[in-house]
Amino acid sequence: MAVTFRFARIDEYPVLSRFLHDHWANNHVYCRDKALFDWTFQTNVRWNQEGYCFAMAEKEGQLVGILGGIPFLFNHFGRTFPGVWIANYVVHPEHRKGTLALQLLSQFRRPEFPAVVASGINPATITIYKVLRGEVLPYLPRHFAVLPGCADRMRNLLGIAYPDMPAEQAEGLAAAFELERLPSPPSGWGSALPEGWDASDWSEIARSTIGAARDFAYLDWRYRRHPVFDYRFLTVPDGSRTGLAVWRLETIRRATESGRVDVDRIGRLVEFLPASRENAENLMAAVLEQARAADAFAIDYYGFHGETRGWLAAMGLRLADTHPDGGKIPSRFQPLDGKGGGILSAMFRPEGVPGCVIEDACPWYWTKSDSDQDRPN
Repeated sequence: MAVTFRFARIDEYPVLSRFLHDHWANNHVYCRDKALFDWTFQTNVRWNQEGYCFAMAEKEGQLVGILGGIPFLFNHFGRTFPGVWIANYVVHPEHRKGTLALQLLSQFRRPEFPAVVASGINPATITIYKVLRGEVLPYLPRHFAVLPGCADRMRNLLGIAYPDMPAEQAEGLAAAFELERLPSPPSGWGSALPEGWDASDWSEIARSTIGAARDFAYLDWRYRRHPVFDYRFLTVPDGSRTGLAVWRLETIRRATESGRVDVDRIGRLVEFLPASRENAENLMAAVLEQARAADAFAIDYYGFHGETRGWLAAMGLRLADTHPDGGKIPSRFQPLDGKGGGILSAMFRPEGVPGCVIEDACPWYWTKSDSDQDRPN
């Protein structure tokens, strides 16, 4: 009997959850938290159907493969059309030979989704994307900074993640990313998503960027309505414009025989959309001040956008890969480990849209929060 494909009904969460648990990851967060699963794959602002945006492959009544989709509005220098992030690409072990994986991916490679992006792919799946003429991107660049006076906390973190790392190596790595001082914060800043964001700010940003549209509807859904994380909006005015940053405080935990134990706190910056270079400095100063006040020892940011990366580096958030040991800076904190955590992606981009490359003029605005990369473990 041939394999058939369809999208999951709203009452099929237990079936999807069990398949994820059995064939993807034992006790995966989507199996533990239905509210998070629903928010990601059903209540998305760009998904208007009753069921889940989750493709299912079935043979003789048995589920043999799944692939989730997260619809978004794709922006190309101010022109928009539908796009979809794909996630949780799982095929039953008995069906991994043959064309089922390719057919499953094809459920989203349709005219209604001109842009298909897979963020955070397993390197083992690269061949599938290449066979279908997809483009595999470089790892998403990561910026990192240790707050002044917090190098000892960084060394402690490295000691836990890498028990065999020599003390001098840990000290050198911590010192290389420690800020000398915090810049003076602006006299005031806001803490809410501006109601006039689309007309005054996003419309300007959209004309010079490529990627998921950061309009009010997206930012509201992605951050203000997230069912688990408490994201913080930070705004700094700049004439008629407003610079916007979004970040969250994460508690780092280590695994022990008696359970997970709190180790430290880090700031995860997931949006950085300043109105100008001067505004970028004020915005970052405000972010760092908030992170300090929250007792974070460090802050990180992932992104492709060339101008943003240049400004962040100039303000002290160094690119991790510019240091020989930069790849050893932990990025997985639930629990803490030293296994890396680089974000590798692939995409099928529409004709006429330039490729995403790591260069100073890269117009792609793409961060760790794209797709479901910034979520609980």
